[in-house]
Amino acid sequence: MDELEFLKQDWKRQEADLPKVNIESIYKMIHKRSSSIMKWILYISIIEFLFWTVINAFTINTKSLNSLKELHLYEFEIIATLVHYCILIYFIYVFYKNYKEVQTTENTSKLMQRILKVRKTVNYYVIYNLVMAFIIGVIVFVASAIYSPKIQEIYVQGEDGTQTLPLSFILTFMGMFLLIIGLFWLFYKLLYGILLRRLHRNYKELNKLELRN
Repeated sequence: MDELEFLKQDWKRQEADLPKVNIESIYKMIHKRSSSIMKWILYISIIEFLFWTVINAFTINTKSLNSLKELHLYEFEIIATLVHYCILIYFIYVFYKNYKEVQTTENTSKLMQRILKVRKTVNYYVIYNLVMAFIIGVIVFVASAIYSPKIQEIYVQGEDGTQTLPLSFILTFMGMFLLIIGLFWLFYKLLYGILLRRLHRNYKELNKLELRN
């Protein structure tokens, strides 16, 4: 049994008297746990940022740059990368700000507000990454379908003379693309979902304290 559960059970046993020290002790424990969770959210976002930065650094070479130029995506890649990194840095800053603010929070209602704010920020962060991955995937597919010589080789000519991609190719690409997006979603669900569930439990405990008061 952890310390918070012990304090809660001890509080219930002495509920008739409602000792002030028990309420304060439970609040301090929840505050400490919430601060720790927000710190981990900040650390994980920084590690994720550094991980993808290293991956990008090792995958950028003459061949990849020529491929982007062939698909007419070279300028788009530069702009999209700059915008993406600016947005990621902004999210990291918000995570840091939330973490610092929760450390100075001294009452139950404000801590509850901080927890709700963090949960919303993390959800926005996950949604942004998934939407960004989806948009980039669609743009790369369209550019490849138009400009890639290898893709153009598999075009089929219809009876009216128009050339189209085979339906099997489109369905295969869509299946693989959705699988990748699903894996990203699962990654974020596991990575941040556990921390958000813990924050939600803290929120519910704080709500009980607020009702007691």
